[in-house]
Amino acid sequence: MSFTKAPGVEDIFPDRIPVWNRITASARRNFELFNFREVIIPVMEYTELFSRGIGDETDIVSKEMFTFEDRGGRSLTLRPEGTASVVRAYNENGEYNRLSVCKLFYIGSMFRAERPQKGRLRQFNQFGAELFGDDSPFYDYEVISMMNSIAIDLGILNYELLINSIGCEECRPAYLEKLKEYYQSNKSVLCEDCVKRLEKNPLRILDCKKDGCKALKDAAPVLPEFLCSSCADHHSSVKSYLSGAGIAFREDPFLVRGLDYYAKTTFEFVTTALGGQNAFAAGGRYNKLVEILGGKPTPAVGFAAGIERLMILTETNPPAPLSLDAFIIYSDEKYFQHSAELLRKLRMEGISADIDPSGKSMKSQMKKMDRENARFALIIGDEEINEKTVTVKDTATREQQKISEGEVSAFIKNNKR
Repeated sequence: MSFTKAPGVEDIFPDRIPVWNRITASARRNFELFNFREVIIPVMEYTELFSRGIGDETDIVSKEMFTFEDRGGRSLTLRPEGTASVVRAYNENGEYNRLSVCKLFYIGSMFRAERPQKGRLRQFNQFGAELFGDDSPFYDYEVISMMNSIAIDLGILNYELLINSIGCEECRPAYLEKLKEYYQSNKSVLCEDCVKRLEKNPLRILDCKKDGCKALKDAAPVLPEFLCSSCADHHSSVKSYLSGAGIAFREDPFLVRGLDYYAKTTFEFVTTALGGQNAFAAGGRYNKLVEILGGKPTPAVGFAAGIERLMILTETNPPAPLSLDAFIIYSDEKYFQHSAELLRKLRMEGISADIDPSGKSMKSQMKKMDRENARFALIIGDEEINEKTVTVKDTATREQQKISEGEVSAFIKNNKR
């Protein structure tokens, strides 16, 4: 029997890997420029970490997590997002949570039991950054600026930055009461999930994608009108930093994000090029999450970006395909060992090279070389063996010349694309 992959997961073959590598390389480069350091987090955690951190009433926890029991009867969950895991790691490792400001980033797979569609998978990959230890609006700006730099670096065009403030535990309750009153008067129009949210967490209704609930949002009360002076000043400073840096943004008073841990700043990078899944990066401030998950009170801010969505946006302008520096072609099987030794030396010199060990004709070897997109053909025949040379053919210019074996490596390095 033949096997197929499970729904909602992808195989990423070598032809797409250059795009993948360009995205992760850009992320790493920008993280390091902003003094963020990498952390590798487990792919599974105790389920309670996510139910407490993300919120029981969120779609992620209530509908989308892959949860199972281990042999000891403990409930484990494949991580559906990265922030809760990074917070747990930060709390658990004293060397880092004693720093005045701790900047961490991660790259890895996440898992959600969603309905697969373009840009939305059950196993997907993200990179993200988390900053712990300071409530300054400058750091909200900094993480937004960092993602903006990555988007520019990748050549992504026509995206929009949306920002909002969802207040804090001091000012948000008054807004929630007004929001509840508004939706209570329109309860008959709400979807089944939002009827439940109305009592437990009405803020989540603003994030609903059902047509009826979306239509009601336009006339709903807006949170910025309820901000306390501290949250209003914080939001104003974030906008001032963004404007000062020339980063365009649009305020969206209904941008609440789908996770319960956010407070004050929320933001999304959106584009029309992804269809229904219009956000390719998002984040915000979460000053209470470290404490909720067992740490001392610590302000924090961060974001995450979907690698698969970024691939969709950047594959229209892909990098040059991967190519070999050299492919060795030998005229007779008796020269294979000699050719294989040259191959070994070239690789030791940092030159990417390959060979066909099957002993097929030179024509067949040439065809394989073309499929591998090699820059140079290194031809070894009777004359080359006798003269201790190699005929080097430049596949781009079609020019060829004989070079002594000892000089082949230097020649390739000096003439590579």
